[in-house]
Amino acid sequence: MDFRTILIVFNLLLIAGFLVFVIYRVVSLRRNPEPKQPDNLTPFFEDDVLEGAHLERALGVALIALVIAVIGLLGYFIWEPFRAADADEGFKDQSIERGAVLFANDQSEHYDSTKSLLCANCHGVDGGGGSANFVIKSEDPRCDADQTVNAELAEEQPYCLPTQVAWAAPSLQIASLKYDRSQLTQIITYGRPGTPMPAWGVRSGKGALQEQSIRDLVNYVESLGTTSDKAKAAATAELENCDRPACVGRKTLQRPATRAAAAQWVADAEAELAAAQAQLAAASVTDVAKYTELVQEKQETLAVAQQWQETTESASDGELLFMNQCARCHTRGWSHFNPEDPNASPRAPMETMGGGAFGPNLTEGDVNSQFPPPNGDSELFSWISINAPANQAYGIRGISSGRMPHFGATLTKEQIEAIMAYERSL
Repeated sequence: MDFRTILIVFNLLLIAGFLVFVIYRVVSLRRNPEPKQPDNLTPFFEDDVLEGAHLERALGVALIALVIAVIGLLGYFIWEPFRAADADEGFKDQSIERGAVLFANDQSEHYDSTKSLLCANCHGVDGGGGSANFVIKSEDPRCDADQTVNAELAEEQPYCLPTQVAWAAPSLQIASLKYDRSQLTQIITYGRPGTPMPAWGVRSGKGALQEQSIRDLVNYVESLGTTSDKAKAAATAELENCDRPACVGRKTLQRPATRAAAAQWVADAEAELAAAQAQLAAASVTDVAKYTELVQEKQETLAVAQQWQETTESASDGELLFMNQCARCHTRGWSHFNPEDPNASPRAPMETMGGGAFGPNLTEGDVNSQFPPPNGDSELFSWISINAPANQAYGIRGISSGRMPHFGATLTKEQIEAIMAYERSL
């Protein structure tokens, strides 16, 4: 039985005793209805008794009560900070338990069919990461954005069909090392537009969770966190071998299947470009713009395929780190890119590495413009490692949105510098 339970029982006993006393007094009055003589008319002790032993007893009791009160106040003064800390810890533990219920799926210990949001379906039962099915619409210029998906479309324009992909859901075990509480709250409340991550908060206008439930989820995510040393060790190990979605190591790139798939992607991209150029040559005047855009898209796809083939043959630490740590936000399509089947569908292949997605475009020398070398190296290192608060300036002309993760607790100094060098090469 803990102290809190003992205190509750003690107070209940006091209340019960008081009620028993009140009932006893009421019943006693009914059994003895004759009025009692007023106290001011009742004979009391004589002065020699009142000012002698009786007074000494009264003063002794008062002294003892005073000592007890002083010691009690002193004890309370000493004990109160510990009690408050224990209460805060207890409240947080209860919040984490509620967050575990919200996070759980039917494979989890804390699953509740009436409350659980099934976050574990995507992020894994242990929060270590996973994948989610997601549908991507075709952006082929030959397709009508408002067209109906049916058998006729599948037969006549299969390249216009939506594509279902396996979107990599990140590990939450390092989330608290990369994001502070306000960032985690923002992500859970408003979601990640264009990804499987929905908006859960009422504030977003789309979700159903009030602030307490969001806080419970944030507390639960923080409870999953690993240590900085373990996170850095894992990032180092992933340079050689990485099996989680949207993560590649050298062993992955060296696999014959990966390199054969890269070569096939280049061949397919060349064939598609040739076909698009033939369609453009034979296009009517009204279709020239449409097929010109198609040719440009196929040229970009071929460039990306060739870039990926070069990556499979020789990738620097900086490039691998960028793919595993940064590409989710800075490279469109990376979250569902499969190295062993890069051309799985019309919209599945990734686009130019660092070309921008949820995060800004880092190519065309933008990093060097924002953080001019060599004086900008310290600012770029600071930006990657600790970020900048929302609405604060960074670099030459940047204004932080407050959403950039900070990697100082998950990557070593040398790894961040390797990413900096790779970004500058873009």
